Amino acid sequence: MDRRRLLATGSALALAVAFTFTGGIWTAATAAPSPAPAVDGADAGGAVIVVLKDQHPNLKLRAQGTQRTSTTRSDQTSIVQDIKAHGGTDVTQLVAVNAVAAHLSAAEVDRVRRNPAVQRVVPDLPLLVPSKVVSKQQTAQLSSKLCPKDPAKPFLEPEALSVLHVETGNKNDPDQASAIATGKGVIVANDGIDDLAGNPNFVRPDGSHVVIDAADYTKDDSDGEYYGDASSIAGQGLVVYDYSKELPYSGLPAGCTFRIKGVAPDASLVDTNNIDTPESQNGEGQTTSESQAVAGIDHAVVVEHADVMSESYGYTQAPGRYSLFYGANDAAVAAGVTVVVSSGDSGVSGTVSSPATDPQVIAVGATNTLRLNAQAYGYDNWINNDITPLSSGGTAPNNRVVDLVAPGYGGEAACSPAGTDCPTNTLTEAFGGTSQSCPLVSGAVADIIQAYADSHGGAKPTPALIKQVLTSTAQDVGAPADLQGAGLLNVYAAVRAAQQVPGGAANNTSDSSSLVASTSQIAVTGEAGTSSAQQVSLYNTGSQPARVAGTYRALDTASQLGNTVTEPVSAPDPSLPVPAAGAQAAAPITFTVPAGLDRLNADLVIPDPTNSTILSFTLIDPKGRLSQISYDYGKVAARPGTFGTVPNIQHVEVAAPTKGTWTVKVLWANGRSHLQELPNVPGSYRGNVSFRATGQHYTTAKASAPVTIPSHGSVTVPLNVKLPSAPGDHPESVQFAGSNGGQTSLPVLRRTLIPTNGGSFKTTITSSVGRGVGQISTYNLDVPTGKNELDVTFHTADASVDNPLSFYLIDPNGKIVARDTTPATTLQGVGSDKPTADAGLVQAKPIAGRWEIDVVLNLTTSGNEFTQTVKGTVGYNGSAVGVYALPTNPTATIAAGSSKPVSLRVTNPAGVGRSFRLTSATGDVTGGAVSTPIYLAAGMTALFTANVVPVAAPGTAVQGTLYVVSNTSVRNGVQQIAALPYAYTVGGV
Repeated sequence: MDRRRLLATGSALALAVAFTFTGGIWTAATAAPSPAPAVDGADAGGAVIVVLKDQHPNLKLRAQGTQRTSTTRSDQTSIVQDIKAHGGTDVTQLVAVNAVAAHLSAAEVDRVRRNPAVQRVVPDLPLLVPSKVVSKQQTAQLSSKLCPKDPAKPFLEPEALSVLHVETGNKNDPDQASAIATGKGVIVANDGIDDLAGNPNFVRPDGSHVVIDAADYTKDDSDGEYYGDASSIAGQGLVVYDYSKELPYSGLPAGCTFRIKGVAPDASLVDTNNIDTPESQNGEGQTTSESQAVAGIDHAVVVEHADVMSESYGYTQAPGRYSLFYGANDAAVAAGVTVVVSSGDSGVSGTVSSPATDPQVIAVGATNTLRLNAQAYGYDNWINNDITPLSSGGTAPNNRVVDLVAPGYGGEAACSPAGTDCPTNTLTEAFGGTSQSCPLVSGAVADIIQAYADSHGGAKPTPALIKQVLTSTAQDVGAPADLQGAGLLNVYAAVRAAQQVPGGAANNTSDSSSLVASTSQIAVTGEAGTSSAQQVSLYNTGSQPARVAGTYRALDTASQLGNTVTEPVSAPDPSLPVPAAGAQAAAPITFTVPAGLDRLNADLVIPDPTNSTILSFTLIDPKGRLSQISYDYGKVAARPGTFGTVPNIQHVEVAAPTKGTWTVKVLWANGRSHLQELPNVPGSYRGNVSFRATGQHYTTAKASAPVTIPSHGSVTVPLNVKLPSAPGDHPESVQFAGSNGGQTSLPVLRRTLIPTNGGSFKTTITSSVGRGVGQISTYNLDVPTGKNELDVTFHTADASVDNPLSFYLIDPNGKIVARDTTPATTLQGVGSDKPTADAGLVQAKPIAGRWEIDVVLNLTTSGNEFTQTVKGTVGYNGSAVGVYALPTNPTATIAAGSSKPVSLRVTNPAGVGRSFRLTSATGDVTGGAVSTPIYLAAGMTALFTANVVPVAAPGTAVQGTLYVVSNTSVRNGVQQIAALPYAYTVGGV
């Protein structure tokens, strides 16, 4: 389903038809066009965006920016005038998306919706970036062996530079992308850049500035997030810092030096948005609105002519809601701008944010680089490149996954004590999250553009080609396809491949051994047991022919390793200093990993009903190496009796774990690694925590017969993708390996439909980090024509109040038509006070087409189980509404002043007890179940009565609809069970 219908053009006007009875003749009168929809609460007014129908896709945002701006401004003139004339404020006119943002009253929203040029009205939502948590403890001293041997030869930060094969600090090392390309001549746009132009790490050796077109080159007071972005892209590495000063609570000694450099230090930076609202002023980090961000895209592309857009922000993915960024970013891509977007920091299970779900952008998840943490925590060695627990991953509702991953945990960036959200005690900041991964990839894009231009007569590659090069050269890190996409960014391999790919006058003097695929991922949706014929073209960048074969790879079912271990939580000795990693909260736990395991999953649950316990765990491998650190973004309850968003579950994964005894350290810490800050204060929880480890193996199968790809040539490889039997998502990958050493991992996203005639399905809720959105599991169903009612029921065992789930039913047009939650708030019968974990979604007269069902974890869990199974069932016509004496003949009469009794037999199909009632917009159905709702337990049937009492004048032909509706667990929510048309003519008294 194409969610970009938000920006569809040329929509036909829907016409409402009314009938009148005059002179004995029925005539149809065409009413005014239906108003444009106002979705997601926009009808209530406030900050909204008015989207126009004509999006002018033929006017390219960069090449024809002036004409496109003039055209959209002309389109918007009447709307802007109307808004201002009726009290609208804060008007912003957009170009990438032909739209007007403003603060409007509900009445003005209603007025604007009736303008025939308007396609829809949507809320102007805020963007999110991380916030921080601090404490007030002291730390122990660490050894100098964790520092550079010679302070005059500082470490190069972030560690990502060496991991990504950009630069190691040793000029004699091979495989360094910096020897080929540094982003020279490329313009990268990023938010909040202007206000850091004066920072010494963004001034080149010749005195020129990394940031161009800044209003003030002395300013050094931007948001900490933007310093991190700028450092990752184009930090200069000219300033030498000392860890003892920059990580003051780590305990590292003086003389522990480092410098900070970006992936593309010769690239230039421009600001996508001059509106910089500090995180410190808004708590959760809401830095800008959607309209402001789109306006920033307009500026960066039309005015600054950016080559790359780096977007380290996004929206919480919500069922039925895909942001206007889709249209703005797609317009930028169509103009030749490569757009890179972070996936989000909400955890690895079904949490990819929007607009990273847009197929046109490059969506980036995050991996670990743990040198910085090893230094601060006192470990001599560490393991890199596992998926970091905060990284948003899993299959998105539109059957997309991240394109690739880059380091997003354990980095260091320039900052300024004068900057908002920068540490006040240091000149740098610990930086991470997919907000680090995204600009690292954006810098790599700049390097690719330079490498391609240098070898192709100055021509620049298209965004599609750049994406193909990045994903095809990524390094497989042994993670499943829905977490790693194609794998870990490899900048050296990418720039070498860019020198060799076709286009223009390619200079093939530099050899490469990559296989460049024609797509970054393959998505297939179909019925259980069927197969889908797909194909992918592979280009051999090498100077010799390559023999290439493909193999499917997918994870099998997890098996537990050893027993579940439960330990009591205790407070640390207050006389001891608190280490940077956090104080010990429970006794260390050990478990054994067998040889040959492909994937290790480790989970800790905390059954804290107050959702206020900040705990994490550190995983140490049998060789004593720091391996993983779990992550808890949740916020503690504000006061006793309230609920925070602490998830009560901690989850990490490790690829190809080392055989032997592993150690788990349970700590009073959130795992967020803000090393400029004091460690977390130990909490008050004194219950138990439970830990378990599970392991998985990869299963493989032949994907394609071996083919020979000539030097600098391509071959199309056929694939046959099989859909598993169980409804839902089953990601796998195709591992292509060539005799020339070239390898590429191509995600294959398989979504099995719920059978058209209905049936059961189930989802497993696995984890949450308590930020943004919990796990979203999506199912699709092709509803046939002629169904009176669609029924979906849900059941899960845990009905704890701190374990809420939401359920959504979305029609083929992308509209949420029904929503429910658990635990249910409806009393389940007279005298009941028990919550229930049952829910139901019902839609009368469902339109034919592909429907979507979403199961969403609402951030927190009870901590009573490691995973939860939610069982669902789809059926039709469950209410079995039987109608008695409802008038349906427009020529039949009901005398004015009289009443006609009607009755209906209704069965509750919702799977949970609900109160039902009758309603009609015409106002001529009264009494009985119209005024007094009737409670029905799940599956119960009752007789509903009412009266048709004409309110129109004699001679009027009446057409109306009698609805059967029920309440839901959602506040003020109702579901439509049945829609029953009726008709009659009002007779004389």
